[in-house]
Amino acid sequence: MEVLYHCSPTAGLKVLQPSVTKYFGKPRQVCLTASVPMALFYGVKHFEYTYGYTREGKIYYEEYFPGALEAIYRGRSASLYRCARRPDMETTRIPNEYVTARPVPVLEEIAIPDVCQALLEQERLGALRIVRWAELPERSRAWVLQAEKDTILEQGLLTQDTGFARYMRETYPDSWALALAEQEAGA
Repeated sequence: MEVLYHCSPTAGLKVLQPSVTKYFGKPRQVCLTASVPMALFYGVKHFEYTYGYTREGKIYYEEYFPGALEAIYRGRSASLYRCARRPDMETTRIPNEYVTARPVPVLEEIAIPDVCQALLEQERLGALRIVRWAELPERSRAWVLQAEKDTILEQGLLTQDTGFARYMRETYPDSWALALAEQEAGA
């Protein structure tokens, strides 16, 4: 039996019900993964998930601001759910991701007292590479600055007082300033 994982800040689930993710525009479904590190990222509901895969299929996490890993994941508890893979589960373009529109029974729930510690353990085991902000090349930092500015403009956040707008304004002040300048220049 192939096991897949789903991680959630909600404990005690016996069946994973299809739902709609708020920020990513996916249909009503249950998302699972064959990758424990990938699952752990979703143990904290957040506005962005800055992980990816190398050409060799290895998962990595990049800090998009100094101390991001700790700021987002430290002290946050979650439950890692083990589930059996079924024939109706389809793979997506995202490596290791499986989805289904049907409810998924839970085989086992594993308590994760601190998601940050669990991610650091995955790093120690060699299952995850964590790229800290200080290690990020300058071209990557410049890309983050522009990408976050684009998100601010595309989502119309400059005129909103939502949780997402506040997060972007406080977390990416340089991107926010660039977005303001670009908006003013175009007005």
